[in-house]
Amino acid sequence: MFCKVTHDFAVVNIRKTMQLLFVRQASISTLAFCLSLFALALFSKGASAQLTDNISLGNPKALALGHAVTADPPGIDSIHYNPAGLAKIKGRQLSVKLLAAKMVFEAEFGARHLEKANTSDGRTINQAYLDHTGEPYPDDPFENTKSYADTPMLMLPFGGLTEVPAIIVPFGGIAIEDPEFGWVFATAVYSPQSLGFKRDSDDPARYQGEEVGLSRITYLSPSIGIQVNDTLAIGVSIGLSWQGLGIRSGIRAPETTLAFLSHAATELETIGSELSAIGPYDPVGTLNIELEDALSFSFNIGLLWEPTPWVSFGLVYQSEATSDLKGDYKMENDTGAWLAMTQSIAATPALNGALSLLNGGYGLHGKATTSGTVEAEYITPAHFAIGTSVQLFPYLKVNVDLKWTDYAAWESLDFTFSDSIDFLTISDLVYMFPAAQGGGDNADPTEMRLQQQYESVWTWAIGAEYQYNDNLVLRAGYEPRTSSIPEERIDFLAPLGDAKLYTVGFGYQLDAFTQVGLALGWMHSTYKADAGVSQSANSTEPGRVVYNPYAYLDIKGETNVYLMALSYDTKF
Repeated sequence: MFCKVTHDFAVVNIRKTMQLLFVRQASISTLAFCLSLFALALFSKGASAQLTDNISLGNPKALALGHAVTADPPGIDSIHYNPAGLAKIKGRQLSVKLLAAKMVFEAEFGARHLEKANTSDGRTINQAYLDHTGEPYPDDPFENTKSYADTPMLMLPFGGLTEVPAIIVPFGGIAIEDPEFGWVFATAVYSPQSLGFKRDSDDPARYQGEEVGLSRITYLSPSIGIQVNDTLAIGVSIGLSWQGLGIRSGIRAPETTLAFLSHAATELETIGSELSAIGPYDPVGTLNIELEDALSFSFNIGLLWEPTPWVSFGLVYQSEATSDLKGDYKMENDTGAWLAMTQSIAATPALNGALSLLNGGYGLHGKATTSGTVEAEYITPAHFAIGTSVQLFPYLKVNVDLKWTDYAAWESLDFTFSDSIDFLTISDLVYMFPAAQGGGDNADPTEMRLQQQYESVWTWAIGAEYQYNDNLVLRAGYEPRTSSIPEERIDFLAPLGDAKLYTVGFGYQLDAFTQVGLALGWMHSTYKADAGVSQSANSTEPGRVVYNPYAYLDIKGETNVYLMALSYDTKF
């Protein structure tokens, strides 16, 4: 009882002090806020934002403030945003959250530009194909078509790639204060990264993901927040997470692979004659991959400094996390021309033997289906944020954050298979020829390397909180997210480009122990790459067999993400 009276007395005095400070120091607070905005403007000029960071956390306060909460951490979810904020929690607290999301992915394929590509001897691709086959280059069935996907997919523990009717996910956590020392211990379940979608089996974008699911679920996060003195708090959290990645994708290689073999040695000319049965737009098959790591470790370190009652500064560092993914794959080869060609070579010992000598002992299987195990290393990049929260008026608070994420760690996503895959064996053969080496050596019979070459990025966010009355607080936020994917790496596997996140929400104090929160968000992202621009989708450079399924086509797209977060926080 004494502690409660003392606490209430302190709150009253702080409020009175703040009112005096607002009269005397309004100009100072305004200046501090303007300086913060100016600093962010300098960085934002070339800023590129994270892919899906924070989108799937489901915290209403953070979402409503555009995730500008490093200096104003949101309760138990301070575990992620800034562990030092845990020190602000009093007593024992329980938080239950519900996240609902809808993602809509649209894409357009424009005109085809064969004139942009030449072979090593100066001929156009069209002329090289005509000289080799006696026929003009075939039409691309995807020219001037559209793609649409809004079916949600989740990569789940024990369930793998799973289609769900809607994305509605519960999360929660608890925090307990040690009143003797002023420490606060907490743990929570949350998802710091998530993306998933399903395209129809005849959708033109299916060759870069018919089904895709990426999930990181932190199931245990032991954390501590410590109030060092009246103005300084520090915190640390440890994340034990499950990381999953699932991809089902069609495969095609719309390049004149046979043109690269036209000057080969005698035995390869024979193989080349077998390959001539494959047209540039013939489907190769469908590759299914599901991988997971049950224990991926990370940590967060945070600091919160409140030099006066009307301004605070926050800092957080989230460590890089490496997941050693393991799982299964299945390659379903197309039953048409591709399978007939591989079966023909596999059934001819002399040809398959020659191919085996060139590929480290790997010939072709010539089977409709092959399967085995697969491994990959997946990196969750390190993240750093610094922010300020300024109480401009007794009823109005503004938060500003500056953030950096080390996406340069994503150089390539390398899959290692337990056995050879015929498509990769043929791709490796293509890379042996000088005319094709400009495309990079992205395949071995048992390995596929998907180049990413993403950029480490700076971004910013701003949020405002209006105290409508003693119980109701209104919030709004804005977070511009220009893409961390460079133009030359745009693809449909990660269909996100320049984006803007707009958010609104509120918090309501039901009683002395319980509050609820609600936030709505809309993120709109656009991207485009003219023919020949993206080395990961529509390059016109010879040799990009892995992986360049939309060679010579103009591409563009947009992604819309609709979010709702609801929370219930109470003392217990």
